[in-house]
Amino acid sequence: MTETVATGALSNDMDPTRGWRATLNLDFVRRDGKTVLARRSHVGPLRVQRPFYPESDRICHVYLIHPPGGIVGGDELAINASLESGAKCLLTTPGATKFYRSTCDFSRHATQIRLHGDAVMEWLPQETILFDGARSVSVLRADLDAQSLFLGWDVTCLGRPAGGHSLKNCDIRNRFQLFRQNKPLLLEHSHYTNDHPALGAAWGLRGYPVSGLFVCTIPDSSLISKVREATEAGRDSQFAATALPGVLVCRYLGHRIEEARSLFVRTWDVLRPALLNEMPVRPRIWNT
Repeated sequence: MTETVATGALSNDMDPTRGWRATLNLDFVRRDGKTVLARRSHVGPLRVQRPFYPESDRICHVYLIHPPGGIVGGDELAINASLESGAKCLLTTPGATKFYRSTCDFSRHATQIRLHGDAVMEWLPQETILFDGARSVSVLRADLDAQSLFLGWDVTCLGRPAGGHSLKNCDIRNRFQLFRQNKPLLLEHSHYTNDHPALGAAWGLRGYPVSGLFVCTIPDSSLISKVREATEAGRDSQFAATALPGVLVCRYLGHRIEEARSLFVRTWDVLRPALLNEMPVRPRIWNT
């Protein structure tokens, strides 16, 4: 494995008047049946620990680490992950991603994933929490070849409902995009601003502070019934599983991050053995 610290690759990467500039590049390959983090480079405060193999050499677990612990106005973070054919990787985070209040500049978080051949990516970060006054742009784009497989989720909490802190002032823009052979499989765009109707409308978030999206690029809908049997939301929340052409989509609306995570993990428990022929092995960092 080679590691590079390219301190001059981005301008103003440590300018406190403009925020942090951080980039992380990861390249995974398969060697003698083992998925290896062959190359990695970073700029600024965005890094990974050493690769972990808690289940087998076939699947590489990697934790994405942002040492500052939160994202503020002017920060720009970019993650680029590439998997060669045959590589299998699970990426997660040690804790929640937090977007704090900004008085002027937007904070930006972009993730680009490229899967070649029959590569497999499990994108399982912990939740994103947006504090009152946040101005953020988050984009995830995954590009797949014909045989690639992507399983991933995104859980977002608007404010801190457990502490009675709602989101009153915000400008939040999110995109979650999946492409297979340059053709769109799923394009999710959302834009929330102060008192926007989507925050409370029946066609939007219905007043729920926690929303979640789980996607899996399965080739057919044969597993949809098993997912529905394994997942049941509480009385004051909603969960749905839908099979679209080439992709299974699950959505959550509710009040509790823990419930969203639990339902998505149960979905993952159903899909992983069926599609990867691997039993679910939770990353150890989830227990801390």
